[in-house]
Amino acid sequence: MTTHSKSLEIEGVQVNIEWGKFITGSSFFVPCLDNRAVVTHIIVVARTFDMKVQCRARIENGMWGVRAWRVA
Repeated sequence: MTTHSKSLEIEGVQVNIEWGKFITGSSFFVPCLDNRAVVTHIIVVARTFDMKVQCRARIENGMWGVRAWRVA
């Protein structure tokens, strides 16, 4: 597995995710408006690192976005 960082482009904003530190059971939240596109993008990038993720659209701290959990 490659352990470097890879940016996600979320609605025109670069979000740096340190995939090498994204261990099973951990999660991250990305504020966004188009949750379906973001979920798809997160899943595609996670697959490049041989990771399985589960994503949910949600509101956190008053912001709409997507939380992604590494499940394997």
